[in-house]
Amino acid sequence: MLRINEPTPLQLKFSRLLPSVVLASSSPNRKKLLESGGSTVYTFSPEADESTDNLSIEEAMVKNARVKMEAYLSSPFFRQDTVAISADTLVHLDSYLLGKPKNLEDAERILRMLSGRTQEVLTGCGLYIPDRGTEFFLDRASVVFKTLKDGEIRDYLETGEWQGAAGAYRLQKTGWKLVETISGDWTTVVGLPLERIIERITR
Repeated sequence: MLRINEPTPLQLKFSRLLPSVVLASSSPNRKKLLESGGSTVYTFSPEADESTDNLSIEEAMVKNARVKMEAYLSSPFFRQDTVAISADTLVHLDSYLLGKPKNLEDAERILRMLSGRTQEVLTGCGLYIPDRGTEFFLDRASVVFKTLKDGEIRDYLETGEWQGAAGAYRLQKTGWKLVETISGDWTTVVGLPLERIIERITR
């Protein structure tokens, strides 16, 4: 795929719609996605139980976004007049759910699993819209990885970008070099489905 040159038209459209927004997530990648378009982002780092026991993948993603949003809404940091967003992202490959790698060895294992394969990235998202309340939804994107050589994996791991990233890569930095194609919204892969968020806020 081609390098993502920020800000993209989608990010600029978002910032015109929401010049300020609350992000109920501790993800610096999500924060950067919004700030690159020009939005002022107020962050809230929720302490939330993100367990997925006895839930389908879809249910788990929406549940985790809901728990994060509820933690924000019940906190003293709640801004009643400002749109808030929460999110949770996982990579699905065959029967595996790939979250954030635990360490360098785990990141290498994940990248080798993804090499030459098609993965599904799922992002559950929560929205608080003033005078309308909350809503929750799920978005998906399909990502085809290039077949990676050992040196390419080693070089990418040395960047440290795998840390804190679902699937052990970040599109916005140099992770795009690992990807062949994306079907769907690239921002869903980053962790915030901006197209769907804009649709829901403006409907």
